[in-house]
Amino acid sequence: MQKFKYKFDSILKIKDNFKKQAMKEVAKVGKEIEEKIAHRNELITELTECKQNSKKTVMKISELQFIESHIFFLSKKIEFVEGEISRLKLLLKMRQNELIEKTKESKIFHKLKESKLVTHMREEKKEELRTLDELATQKMSRN
Repeated sequence: MQKFKYKFDSILKIKDNFKKQAMKEVAKVGKEIEEKIAHRNELITELTECKQNSKKTVMKISELQFIESHIFFLSKKIEFVEGEISRLKLLLKMRQNELIEKTKESKIFHKLKESKLVTHMREEKKEELRTLDELATQKMSRN
């Protein structure tokens, strides 16, 4: 019996490696999004605290101006982080589409390998049956 040798095995390995790389990229972008969302939530919390503190006590005009400028700065920073989140979500969709393509390519080669293996097994079975028939014929001719 011959051992099954898939002629596209090296291509299959490369496609699988591309798929794994795409999965890592999707995970990396997803993690970046989570970090940005956490950062945005921290900024929102800080902004809320700042607004509450500005209403609590009596303070000097310079302090009030400073707090107002800080609130404005935090608002702009939140807008910037939200823009980054939107950009990363778009990048995530692109990476997911790449992953889908890599997965499809990999599956095509896996299915082809399976069909070639089934064909190989059938051929091996036929060869084995031919050999057994030949042995049976030889044994019958000797008797």
